[in-house]
Amino acid sequence: MFIREKYRYISRYQFELPYNPKDIKMNNKPTVQIKKILLLNPFMFNAKNKNVGIDPVVSRHAGQEIKTGVTFPIGLAYLAAVLLKAGYEARILDPLAEDISVDKIYSFSEWAGAIVMPYSPFHKEDTGKYLHDFRGKLRILCGSIAGHVYDFLFKNDFCDVILKGEPEETIVDLVKQYPNLNSVKGIIVRSDSGKAIINESRDPVQDLDGLPFPARDFSSPANYWDISFFGKPTAWILPTRGCPFDCIFCAQHDLNKKKVRRRSPKNIVDEIEQVTKEQKVTNFVFFDETFNLDPEYAISVCDEILKRGLDIKWWCAGRPDRVREDVVRKMKASGCIEMRFGLESANDEILEYLGKGTTVEKIRRGIEITDKSGMNFSLQCIIGSPMESKKTLRNTLKFIREVRPLFVSFNVLTPLPGSRLFDEIKDKIAVEEGLGNFDILHTDFPLGKFTSKELAAIIKKVYIGYYFSFGFMTKIGRECIKNPEMFSWIIKTLFVQAGYIFKSILARK
Repeated sequence: MFIREKYRYISRYQFELPYNPKDIKMNNKPTVQIKKILLLNPFMFNAKNKNVGIDPVVSRHAGQEIKTGVTFPIGLAYLAAVLLKAGYEARILDPLAEDISVDKIYSFSEWAGAIVMPYSPFHKEDTGKYLHDFRGKLRILCGSIAGHVYDFLFKNDFCDVILKGEPEETIVDLVKQYPNLNSVKGIIVRSDSGKAIINESRDPVQDLDGLPFPARDFSSPANYWDISFFGKPTAWILPTRGCPFDCIFCAQHDLNKKKVRRRSPKNIVDEIEQVTKEQKVTNFVFFDETFNLDPEYAISVCDEILKRGLDIKWWCAGRPDRVREDVVRKMKASGCIEMRFGLESANDEILEYLGKGTTVEKIRRGIEITDKSGMNFSLQCIIGSPMESKKTLRNTLKFIREVRPLFVSFNVLTPLPGSRLFDEIKDKIAVEEGLGNFDILHTDFPLGKFTSKELAAIIKKVYIGYYFSFGFMTKIGRECIKNPEMFSWIIKTLFVQAGYIFKSILARK
């Protein structure tokens, strides 16, 4: 059970404070209503961030350079959209993707009354240095990790407010109510004495159709791309939020609580159509957890795309044990080129430990249906469970060679904040230090027989073993034959991704 000295535990999501705060006061902050908000991705002062897999939660919602490309900061884009709709001025800066100078970042920071940043442990020194320079602004941190390390963040004067939970409704309420934040749900506030005041939680957004489409005009669409489209401009969209499964490693667990919320097919395709017309982008990532969870819903989205005659390509994440042949055919007809499956491991005992709720045989059947339908598929694997051994690793690699995916992502089991795994071992984690190495490739928290150093060596070995294999070369050759007009894009992307993997995995000591 999680116990802290300052708080008495009540339930999993609520704490009782040992004092009754009245007005929340913050010295040296603007006392007038804030009109201008800067939404800023983490950055480094003295180097380009070429590391991959820094923080999968930040990657998903804030945009990041990862193994498969440069992701669009969809979380910040939603925040900008709701603020703009509410009548505020909002600007997104994505320093890595846009190659923005520090001078420009500081210039926009002077313009803003409030600064919003996702918290990434990898960037904590640079983020702390930057935010210390703007103590006169309202400093807000977001992302799933920040709400778990508020003592560290407040003690070291990183920020004044932390957004905890889904942020779209919270950010508008916060700005409207500022500087009187007592009634704002879904925030943690640093009081004048430095203590954390945890306000009442806010429920996740229920009417997803009621949210404005993410703001996308702050940056060129060419800055964001995915390996499955071989470097061509790509747009990210979120058709659904949440997942009913109970995977032990999922960092979205405490946010969604196993509940799924869906946008209507019309609303999803309205956004797709807007992007194709305004940004001239025709490649899409459906960035929800499990698009094929409900077969009828998946078919209805595909039918809406087909009804409008949209000539697009897209990929989605899915569960192989939920694959149906008729659904795959419909997805393919509407432009889906690939499904990405969480294999995690080809060992039933590890799948059971991870909470996957499936078996290797069910995964194999779903992959076979997908493959026979002529659709590409990729796999994601997790190495380092407590029962992991050389034998279980061999089983997983043998399975991968047999099914021959297009791409494979190998990661280390990491107790990400927000996951059940984090809840189980958080007393052993350096939360008071703002967290250590949580990049899913180089964890400081090995959970099984292998040390961190051994896991890093295994990751290097499996990447070399797969991407320099005859099977992978054959797959890429077939892609070139199927799409000769894409040959130069394919070769360019492979070289870029090889550079990412070399710098972040192979050359890292």
